[in-house]
Amino acid sequence: MFSYCENQLGIVDGESFISLSECIREKLGQYESPVYVYDKMALSKKLTEFKKAFSIPISIHYALKSNSHPEILGLFNEAGIGLDVVSGGELSLGLKHNFKPKQIVFSGVGKTKQEIKKAIDSDILQINIESPQELIRVGQMAKATSKKVDVAFRVNPDVNPDTHPYITTGFRENKFGMDESFFPELKEILKTYESSLNLVGLTLHIGSQIKEMLPFKEAIEKTLVQYRQLQAEGYDLKTFDIGGGLGLSYEKEDAAEDARLLTEYGALISDIFKNFDGQVLCEPGRILTARQGVLVSQVQYIKKTESKVFAILDTGMHHLMRPCLYQAYHRVLPLVADTAKPKINYDIVGPICESSDVIGRDRYMQELKQDDLVAIMDAGAYGAVMANSYNEHGPVTEIVV
Repeated sequence: MFSYCENQLGIVDGESFISLSECIREKLGQYESPVYVYDKMALSKKLTEFKKAFSIPISIHYALKSNSHPEILGLFNEAGIGLDVVSGGELSLGLKHNFKPKQIVFSGVGKTKQEIKKAIDSDILQINIESPQELIRVGQMAKATSKKVDVAFRVNPDVNPDTHPYITTGFRENKFGMDESFFPELKEILKTYESSLNLVGLTLHIGSQIKEMLPFKEAIEKTLVQYRQLQAEGYDLKTFDIGGGLGLSYEKEDAAEDARLLTEYGALISDIFKNFDGQVLCEPGRILTARQGVLVSQVQYIKKTESKVFAILDTGMHHLMRPCLYQAYHRVLPLVADTAKPKINYDIVGPICESSDVIGRDRYMQELKQDDLVAIMDAGAYGAVMANSYNEHGPVTEIVV
């Protein structure tokens, strides 16, 4: 975990400590550009905590889209968990890092023919179907290869998870999944491709950053009714994929609060499925990686106007899109704490030629100077994977400690 020791921000593991400055020196020689730093031991511990939260057998499929660093994928593969992928590129990356095909589920609303062919040829666990046209396409391609492909229907349970509108995925206004009105058409397609398609389960995912249990409970229970109905009609369903979405507080790091949320989530899922006769799948992402990464950046300029004091960094929306895309909050901490310094109200901004390139507004923190290093916290999920080269900036560096 990341914490201060003798005024230095770094990685604490039991009695051992390594400062972020030292991490960067060891891995890179010196700081030259923004760098993501991931705590490998903390990632391993978080995965163990996640597994222990459930009192039922559960098949974990890490949401690769949250962080695809090779060392992190290697760590999770060694731990024996699977993957949830949302593109052909992610599927190829998972296979490259030795995840077994039968550990991989393929989600996503816009799968191309090439991506579906890759999934069929690889013989993955299941393809999560988002629309009737997609089911037809998979059926046609499976028939052409003389294979019978396992598919699951992604259900839209019409549950509002009370999160940012851009990360809700199980509400009636979202593009994801299908409600019960789709089922008659889907069943007809299954009949047409009876020798090529095998419906093995249902899947759902209602969104991200969910910190209340009621939306999970409502969505799962609504979908379980449909699952039982399909079983009663003779469909041999085996899997129920509950998706991911468990959130955390970015405003503060509270280990007790994180543990409480995970305990409540594990207890809810374990209770709902205690007598379930199939395989329960889940797709955690952010909850495994967010706290375990930071983005280290350097102050380039302090700019004072009549109304604002800007701390201008060498990183911004091109390296961490969450603040501009979701108006997301990330704590910003100096690598060297000094309580003797006065507190200043900063707008912390990046170098990109967009007014949306703001990492944080109205941040009261110790006085910053040119060339000071700061860490943008909880950046281990949806950070580097969303980075881009806008304004022709170079790629962001990532290191694992």
